[in-house]
Amino acid sequence: MHQNIGKKQINKSNFLGVLSIFFPIVLGLLILNFFTNIIPLDKLQGLPVLMPLFLCPFGAVIGLLGYKRNRDTLSLVGIIANIILFLFPVFYHILGTILMGV
Repeated sequence: MHQNIGKKQINKSNFLGVLSIFFPIVLGLLILNFFTNIIPLDKLQGLPVLMPLFLCPFGAVIGLLGYKRNRDTLSLVGIIANIILFLFPVFYHILGTILMGV
């Protein structure tokens, strides 16, 4: 009976880790689609590049909660991936300004 309780706690923390990794994967796919235009999403225009600024902090907080519960690698990878993807729009706009002068 005690083993079931432990498994439920592990599953909940794994869920938070998976959820924290879900954010950068989906946003990364949207950004990749923005540059390659595999699936035309004309109505979104430049939104996929800006979405990480608003959504990655939520993913990082979810990863942090999962990491505090159970110090697992999945949550840590989610935190790091969210932080890196959060910085992508900043560097994208800085490089665009330097190279294009706009």
